[in-house]
Amino acid sequence: MLFGCGFGLLSAVWPLYLRELGASAQEIGIVFGAGNLVAVLCFLPAGYLADRIGRKPLIIAYVTSTTTREELGRALGIVLGAYFAGNIIGAPIAGVLASSIGFRAAIAIAAGLLAGSAALTFGLRSVPPHVERGPFRPPRTFWILLAITPFAAGLSIVSLALLPVYLRDVAAIPLDRLGIYVGLVSVGAAGLAVAAGRLADAVGAVPALLGAAAVMTAASVLMTLSGRAEPVVGLAALLLGATQAANPVVASAVERIIPPARAAQGYATYQVAFALGFGAGGAAAGFLYDADPLLPFIATAALALPVAAIVAAVLSRATAPLERIAELS
Repeated sequence: MLFGCGFGLLSAVWPLYLRELGASAQEIGIVFGAGNLVAVLCFLPAGYLADRIGRKPLIIAYVTSTTTREELGRALGIVLGAYFAGNIIGAPIAGVLASSIGFRAAIAIAAGLLAGSAALTFGLRSVPPHVERGPFRPPRTFWILLAITPFAAGLSIVSLALLPVYLRDVAAIPLDRLGIYVGLVSVGAAGLAVAAGRLADAVGAVPALLGAAAVMTAASVLMTLSGRAEPVVGLAALLLGATQAANPVVASAVERIIPPARAAQGYATYQVAFALGFGAGGAAAGFLYDADPLLPFIATAALALPVAAIVAAVLSRATAPLERIAELS
């Protein structure tokens, strides 16, 4: 939650700060993509080490080591929900801080919150590494899922990367209230992430994934049509939280098809694919926004359900053997 507070504060003011420095929408998107590229370079080494020296020193896949695989969707949904609960606290005060003490000071406060979050990890109990059980050989469907993941991840950020800029420049939301609307996205994400994780555990990943995509489509259409009607903008922002609701569903499905001894490496590999798409989606959002501020929402509305249907088809194929094994046991 503390990490969410810091990131919620940062994400609400960072695009506006870059805009103040004279950056175009394209340049803001490129900066977003470059940051995710740095993350990509860290994921695989971290996952490899986490399987060998334990989860606590690196945090990678910590939740998957302390939760049964049958409840992974719920557990990951709760963790992601807590992160967005922190966003709910951080984002609304971002605009107030930026308008009163400046963008740089607001970003410095966000950095302090992120550092505090990192310090709290020393209080986590240690989880020993799994015993080695052969090389990392996930099923073929895992690699198919990896190939699709960048497209899904990119789509999940296209409508959000420049949302603060859109809210100020197009929807004409004052800076001191802008954080409230960004916070509404986190409110929606917190509730929908928990709900999607529970739904995935109860009835399967496919209904949860398609449900999130349907809400995502409705939110994008609503934002496209909202203009400067603040109540409609607020409702659309709330529903845009569905862009992040599919993450615990897909992540829990990935963890279930990876052997426990390679859980961290498998999850890190998945995160590489996700971060590549996430960064590319943020960069693409800048080019789309420069062409027309509504294009990021239009692209999301057009592609959310088709991409979700493809991912759902792969997930159903990947989890079917696991369900048959459960029935036999």
